[in-house]
Amino acid sequence: MARLLHITDLHVAAPGTLVSGRLDTGQLLGEAVTTLCARMHAIGPIDAVLVTGDISDDGSAESYGIARQELERMGVRLLVIPGNHDRREAFRAAFSDLPEIAPRGLIDWVTDIGDTRIVGLDTLVEGQGGGRLRPESLSVVSEALIGIGDRPMVVALHHPPIRTGIRFMDAIGLENPEDLRAVLDTRPQPVKVLAGHVHGVYCGLLGRHPVVTAPSTCSAFALDTRDNARVGFMTGPTGCALIDTSPGGVWTELPLSYGQGPFNF
Repeated sequence: MARLLHITDLHVAAPGTLVSGRLDTGQLLGEAVTTLCARMHAIGPIDAVLVTGDISDDGSAESYGIARQELERMGVRLLVIPGNHDRREAFRAAFSDLPEIAPRGLIDWVTDIGDTRIVGLDTLVEGQGGGRLRPESLSVVSEALIGIGDRPMVVALHHPPIRTGIRFMDAIGLENPEDLRAVLDTRPQPVKVLAGHVHGVYCGLLGRHPVVTAPSTCSAFALDTRDNARVGFMTGPTGCALIDTSPGGVWTELPLSYGQGPFNF
């Protein structure tokens, strides 16, 4: 089994920059990490922090430095993949000491934690919001399936291979989800797919494979399926998630702000 803290869409910018003129995302990440550190005794042991992209908003070295410093405060192994706001070489430089990060090419990787195989995929197409899985990445998935048997497997990518109903986000989604499905379908057992990008919790299926997205640490999008829905963001709810890959384990949203309590029933 593996217990992974699933964090996504940090959108950290260079110091002194407010994202969209409003969000101090570096401060928001710091507050999120402080909250999570205070809750660790309740959350329980974590094997790794899995970050599914958009670590930076502007691709600057400074933004990655802030993000890395904050994430390191949790004292847990980091597993990272890029999102559409990231810049691949700046990302690579910031995390080059992690064993999963290749010195060149796409930032795809495979690692095992306990009996769980985790595959990270690079869907970044620099210069556009939408994502794409290249043949090289699909080959990584195919090779990761060899000899895995019925062990748990998690595939992590930034752009979810499902639609949410948020038109402006679906317009910059994953271009080729069926290519991923074709590879995953070579395995009899379902594969869990984790993603970010949409700043909220959306659950669906890619064929028989469950897909779930995590909330962002900095903002959210309101579900509005109307043709004239306003394009924009909300300041909350924010959060992250926890996945337990053991038999009977679940994926659980972790809001960064609870209401008052707990109160006795």
